[in-house]
Amino acid sequence: MLAVGSMQHNLFFGDAAENFGIVGDSPPIQRLLRTIHKLRDDTSPVLITGESGVGKELVARAIHRVSPLAQKRFLPVDAASLVGSLMESELFGHLKGAFTGATESRLGLVRAADGGTLFLDEIGELTSEIQAKLLRVLQEGEMRPIGSTKPIKVNVRVVAATNRDLVADIKSRTFRKDLYYRLNVISIHVPSLRDRRGDIVTLARHFIQKHAVRRVILSDEVLAALKDYDWPGNVRELENVVRRMVALKSNPIVLVEDLPASLRDFSGATSIGDGFDEIVPLAEMERVHILKAIEFTKGDMSTAAEMLGIGRTTLYRKMKSYRRQRREMHAIPRQTSAPNVYA
Repeated sequence: MLAVGSMQHNLFFGDAAENFGIVGDSPPIQRLLRTIHKLRDDTSPVLITGESGVGKELVARAIHRVSPLAQKRFLPVDAASLVGSLMESELFGHLKGAFTGATESRLGLVRAADGGTLFLDEIGELTSEIQAKLLRVLQEGEMRPIGSTKPIKVNVRVVAATNRDLVADIKSRTFRKDLYYRLNVISIHVPSLRDRRGDIVTLARHFIQKHAVRRVILSDEVLAALKDYDWPGNVRELENVVRRMVALKSNPIVLVEDLPASLRDFSGATSIGDGFDEIVPLAEMERVHILKAIEFTKGDMSTAAEMLGIGRTTLYRKMKSYRRQRREMHAIPRQTSAPNVYA
């Protein structure tokens, strides 16, 4: 959930830059891209850290794409989805008859990725037994399927990712220290969205292009709300918010009231028409609201009418009325000097 598209990125990656899916020009993202670029001749294990939703798999794919293994297989595995006794069979395979229900042999994901890159997401979820077997793959380049007495040679690059504090897990004895150091040959941290706020607007517009079937414009108030929010779910949360807005919005202009309540409450942003210091006639509020909409759309009357939920003819009629009122005000004779109250 990260994405690149600027000319600056092409200095690093050439024409392939736009295919990495990493969007952003902020300093943290530029540093991340430079680190990935430095790995172009390397096949060492990599440990990617970062909060949930920052785009760790996209970084792993970028690492694979710049490496000498780019033409080989990239196999992503969500370790958190590997359950109980099936975890070992899924990763390392088994022979036919190795256990009840093993009606045929299974290759296993490690061997399926042989020659390429195995991406293990949420590596901290692996059991201690599986950690020991993975350590042997990294140290000796071999593994043993369930039910087999003969080790099988494998040549696979392991890129792992986690949103956990593995050092704390080592202290609590839930993660092996030796496996940690084998994986942590190269460490890459993916910044949270709140640490790269300069990319929020670029990302939001990227997701609009990705998901919207018609033109959608984010108002200044909405952009301010997006930039102020802390995004605990990171880029994934931002994409989901944008998808919701474009799916439910009937008008092209997205206003603050179209945002989820969590964003409205957090930012305290206000929509067009708020902020009057005193009670004014409804007609005046309507006039200000209409003029703000026309200003926002830079005079595009069709878009302004759609945004306001009225017909274009109605909008033209109201504007004509406002111009007439203005001419009448200017026609009132004005005193050119103050009266002489002392005469």
